[in-house]
Amino acid sequence: MTGQRTGVDFTSGKWLLNELDCPKNSKDKMTSESLKFFREQLGDRLSYINDVNGLLTTRKIHLNPNSVKLKELKDGTGFDFFINISTKKNKSDFSSIELYQNDYETGKNEASVILEIYDLNLKQIIYSQNVVGITEKGNTKSMWETEKSDKLIDNITFYKNTNNLMLGALKKAFKDLKKRSIK
Repeated sequence: MTGQRTGVDFTSGKWLLNELDCPKNSKDKMTSESLKFFREQLGDRLSYINDVNGLLTTRKIHLNPNSVKLKELKDGTGFDFFINISTKKNKSDFSSIELYQNDYETGKNEASVILEIYDLNLKQIIYSQNVVGITEKGNTKSMWETEKSDKLIDNITFYKNTNNLMLGALKKAFKDLKKRSIK
């Protein structure tokens, strides 16, 4: 986890959550988790960008926008704070269930979440967090060279897939933000 040591002040202002930048198959779950978290912190002072009519802003707001873009956001939305979340599958070498895995196979599933919050009145970023979730499989050959079982149940290995890693990383970012913030 990389980011800053301070959180944000949730006690005032109107907050706008941007549409999440994440893979389609995990967008609904990630969006609902994000709305749930920020509604717990902000109540009815939180709005989701797709639920607000009449906003004058581009659909895609990239991470770490410059002060000109933040001024445009302030002028186009009228909100005080803007929340931007971007997720990415960095590596997806294997599925969540592996059958009859090769002993010498290695691989990694990795997903990351970046959470940024901007103060549109000050035109600056006030919170940034990058959380990476990783699950790996390494060489599983025993030093005793034990014989493999031919039973299916003995040959199933479970891993976190990248969607679960993304969700876990998002929750970890929220936990950090909540711990460091004023509510």
